[in-house]
Amino acid sequence: MSTLSRFFLLEEEQKPKVNVPTWRLSALRIILATGLVLCLGIFLNSLPAAIDYELNYVIALTTGFTLAVGALLLLSNRSFYLTAHLLLVCIITAGVMIKLFIPSIELAHLGSIFVYITPIIALILVGKKTAVFYALLNIIPFILILKNVDISVVPKESRMLVDAVLHIQLLLFFFLNCCIPLAVWRTSLAANRLNQHMHENNTLLKSQKQIYQRFFQKSFNAIILVDNALNIVEANDKAKRLLNIQTQPLPLLLSRITPDNIDYLTYDSELVDAIPKTFTVDEKCIEVAAQEQHSSDIKAWYLQDVSDQQQLQQDLLTLDVAHQQAKYFDKATNLPNKTWLLEQLQAHIDRGEPFALLIADNLNKHVLDYMIDGEQHRTLYARINQIVEQDAELLDQIAYIGAGRIAILVEVKAPLKDIARRWHKQLDFWLKLGQHQFHSKYAIGIATYPEHGYIAERLLKNALQACELRAPNQMITVFDQMTRRQTLARHEMALLLEKSIEQGELKLYLQSKHNANKDIIGFEALARWHNNLLGWVPPSQFIPIAEEFGLINQVTKTMLKKVCELLTNTPDITVPIAINISSRDIEDPHFITAIKEITTYYSVSPQSIELELTEYSFAEDHNHIMEQLNKLGFILSVDDFGTGYSNIARVLECPIQRLKLDRSLISDITDLKKQRSLLLGLKTICENMQIALLAEGVETQEDFKRLDALGITEYQGYWFSKPQSVEEVNFNRKKQDAVIN
Repeated sequence: MSTLSRFFLLEEEQKPKVNVPTWRLSALRIILATGLVLCLGIFLNSLPAAIDYELNYVIALTTGFTLAVGALLLLSNRSFYLTAHLLLVCIITAGVMIKLFIPSIELAHLGSIFVYITPIIALILVGKKTAVFYALLNIIPFILILKNVDISVVPKESRMLVDAVLHIQLLLFFFLNCCIPLAVWRTSLAANRLNQHMHENNTLLKSQKQIYQRFFQKSFNAIILVDNALNIVEANDKAKRLLNIQTQPLPLLLSRITPDNIDYLTYDSELVDAIPKTFTVDEKCIEVAAQEQHSSDIKAWYLQDVSDQQQLQQDLLTLDVAHQQAKYFDKATNLPNKTWLLEQLQAHIDRGEPFALLIADNLNKHVLDYMIDGEQHRTLYARINQIVEQDAELLDQIAYIGAGRIAILVEVKAPLKDIARRWHKQLDFWLKLGQHQFHSKYAIGIATYPEHGYIAERLLKNALQACELRAPNQMITVFDQMTRRQTLARHEMALLLEKSIEQGELKLYLQSKHNANKDIIGFEALARWHNNLLGWVPPSQFIPIAEEFGLINQVTKTMLKKVCELLTNTPDITVPIAINISSRDIEDPHFITAIKEITTYYSVSPQSIELELTEYSFAEDHNHIMEQLNKLGFILSVDDFGTGYSNIARVLECPIQRLKLDRSLISDITDLKKQRSLLLGLKTICENMQIALLAEGVETQEDFKRLDALGITEYQGYWFSKPQSVEEVNFNRKKQDAVIN
């Protein structure tokens, strides 16, 4: 490729691979279309005379330029920049041909003048670099005119067309008075639209700034904005009350409101853990809980009063905050999680007003799974968070439920399909993640209350089914009765379960509990179901079905009867046996009467029975039921602590004797400092309140060693013993053999 050709194509290669602006394409087509009409008119008008005078070069030139302009007009649909460059070359060629084939030098100079229009066309269509090139190139025809240079190859005595002067004048007239003005007008129209778009964007930015200021002032946290000189530039109402600066004007130097030396709170790095992050104001101890860098000069401080932190109640509240955050927020996306969503769904159901649940399923999830790391995940969902924050009505209504899916809780104030289309449009965008251009695109599944479910879990499952069972090209799907074919299988399993309970097919299995010396300190009774049709059915399948279809009370009573029968027939058992109690059991008004009758019938002491309740049992005010069970002599414990709905303070208010930590709460104690601190805090509180603390899910010797180092004294898990049938358990054995890796 020649140097000149590379220069022509350089500007096109440097441009990003994006669509050509519409106004440029329109300007190119205006010039080509007008030029084609002009060339065709000249060709038709000059053809008879050229044939009579035998001017073959005139026929060739007019035919060639007409065909060339027509071909460029067709080519403009495929390659804009190539067409634009070829048009400029065509104009220069036309000017050169006029100089070469017009014997009159005065008339031939018009060909040089015709070339003068190339810089403005290059500026409109291609860019500044190409326009400068053609402006410099025009020095050549300028010199030819100035020096009166004649380069014509046609002898002076040769005959010219009678209308040659008219044709050349028409060429200049139309290009200078039609083509170029129309192209400039189209460019001016695009500039006006751009100005209007910028004005709209400025208006939007101004409204977003107002929204940000409103949320800053109404934030739950006390927040101040501090500059590099430790001046308080701005503070919300809560921060002003905390620092007692309601009447003082801002900016305000921090040293004026505290006697402490706070120079160590610099902007060069994060706060060092070894240095106290507190300062005093009056008699209050203020902690800088977190910092956010907003610019090179401004940083946000999140403040909190920690004056009473040494007291037990403050410890409970602090632990509860950490527990709630771990429970309600997904750490990978920094969005509310499935637990938060289920609580919000239940709250809306309790109000009894119609609403809709939308599930947005990421259609490019495979890219997220295999090509994008955790930090880029957070970038994606931070962008989605920004989309939500632009609409104040949508705040606190979005949650991440795993597998690339986002749940959206919608108050139905507009046609449901319109709401879904708006969300589908908002979640469709391109985002650069690392080295990849990621296309965020979601399909929407919809379930509505009360049409598609009366309980939170069922509503969520139906919305997921609507999303999963959609047609390949269907982006928005509403749950309908067709999807209930899958639900039919659950109904059939519920019928089989009910029949199995009546026929005594539920089996009693036991898993032992141990102390640090591996001595057995108790057993947990576990239900196992073997059906002649289904075979062994995992508890993870039939227990949720039992709860959904109201069979859980029968399962609980069946297991309690089997445990009482075992205790009666096996006097060697000297440790309590625990039975799992569902929240549905606690809500049953006849529950206490039923378990009293069963234990009395088998002559079993309540002290031999431990009732393990889930955290959800404490979400409502069931303290009076707990008190009654405690007075009867039953041992009360909290099962799977760390996965449920209650807060720590409410759980510890009840008369429980044991707290069982779920494996999810202890799995990251080696990596997460907050997780370790939370466990140590729970251990201290339980020791003060004389509550036993048991760790579930101990599967390896490393798990045991880490928990033992933290001071945990009670354990349960596969490393000690797997669930066994009653016939396999050796009740005379004091210690359970452990599998040592």
